[in-house]
Amino acid sequence: MASRSFRDELPTLESVLSRRTLPPVCLYNYYIIMRDRLHMEEMLDFYLDVQHHELLWRRYIKTMRRSGYLTEDDLADGFQSPRVLSRLSQLNDEKKPMSPSLLTADTPISKKQKELAPPTPTPGRIHEEGLGISDDEYDEKRPVPELRFSSLSGSEGLPLERPPIDAQDAPSRLERKARLNRQDLTDSAQRIMIRYLVPSASKELTQLPHQLKTDMRRQVEDNGRDDPLVFADGKQYALEYMRRNAYPKFLRIKVWGNVTLMQQMLRLVLGLVSLLAGLSTAFSLIFLGYPQWGVRFWVLLPLWIGVLNVLTFLTGLDPLWVLIFNISETTTFKFNRIRQPEVKRILWWRSVWLLLIGLVIAIVLTIIFCAVPSRRL
Repeated sequence: MASRSFRDELPTLESVLSRRTLPPVCLYNYYIIMRDRLHMEEMLDFYLDVQHHELLWRRYIKTMRRSGYLTEDDLADGFQSPRVLSRLSQLNDEKKPMSPSLLTADTPISKKQKELAPPTPTPGRIHEEGLGISDDEYDEKRPVPELRFSSLSGSEGLPLERPPIDAQDAPSRLERKARLNRQDLTDSAQRIMIRYLVPSASKELTQLPHQLKTDMRRQVEDNGRDDPLVFADGKQYALEYMRRNAYPKFLRIKVWGNVTLMQQMLRLVLGLVSLLAGLSTAFSLIFLGYPQWGVRFWVLLPLWIGVLNVLTFLTGLDPLWVLIFNISETTTFKFNRIRQPEVKRILWWRSVWLLLIGLVIAIVLTIIFCAVPSRRL
């Protein structure tokens, strides 16, 4: 029961992927662990790219709703309902070019097109179709902020391609658009297919079943689909795969420890060198005839440093970094503050215990060497 309540306190994988957690269990650190320790970052990249494609789709559907091509009844079952897909398919068929001889004012086809055509956009309506709307459900009563045409390439626009997570501090140079069209969605679906699903892709998903990858690729290539439902099964498979094989290891690394693998190896070397120095000094003082419980007691310092660093190697936790600086290492000698409350509490208590255990072991070793009678050679 205690272990279950402990697990319930920790953030879930969905919380990390939706960016609702704080360091050291944030999405950035999860990507670092997936890339450097687990070597399966392509699964996370695929999941996030499909998630970004869903965001583009929602923004496109909202744009179509404000333009009058879709109604509230069309969106009653959601942004990815069969009714929305059927309505968009009809609109694409109606927008196909026709012969000028068939577009006379007296033909039934032209009359039908006039009935189905959306109202002519006014300047105010064009301003309302910008990207200054949040991603919540569309609310017709909510006032829409006015945007200028210069925002089409400004920071208010939505990037057509997801910015890389590990370059979060660098300014994004990706193309941004304030109003999406269907071609943007098609390009986004094609990017996902080429990057992850085709054989020998740059980030080929070897973990995904071959049949699932083939089905998704066929939907994009042969059927010309670009809606997020095409990648829904692959996204769910990637989520379950990460939940089983990656997320428990991530929690073990970041919740129970705060150093990287390279730092652990450095601590092992430092610990062994310190222990060698402490033991050599202890034996030297014994055979040089120094009295007990005097100068010989100072070997406690190198012994404690050595034991503490060896324990840091074994547990992946540096208690001094937690208790004094409140930091966790992301990559070698690059840190961020421990801000997630549950993780901070766990690391604090583990650090106290580790510090006490290291001190007790060092004191016991020091007492043993100090109790040995002097014997000058």
